Amino acid sequence: MGILKTTDSSDEICLVLKSVMDLTVAEDLRLGFLDCLTKNKTIKIMAGDVERITTPCLQVLFAMKNKTAEQDIKFLIPEMSEAFQNALKDVGLDDQFITSEQDV
Repeated sequence: MGILKTTDSSDEICLVLKSVMDLTVAEDLRLGFLDCLTKNKTIKIMAGDVERITTPCLQVLFAMKNKTAEQDIKFLIPEMSEAFQNALKDVGLDDQFITSEQDV
């Protein structure tokens, strides 16, 4: 599956992404996110170990962020690797995910 580890507590779900997030895991990532939406909890994405992420996975993340906003669910990415941040910048999504509180 596209998620290395899932931790589910009473108020949040924490998803730890694999080091390589490419087309081969994009569908599993999407299905994992859809499952998370049904639980109506804060979703935390841990992307600190990501060494490579491709556009399909970034598209899934962006769609998930938009869907959680529609459903008033918190969507956070408190840990981002430099490679993850660079990939966001490369596709023009850095302003959607990187806040001023995070080190860039």
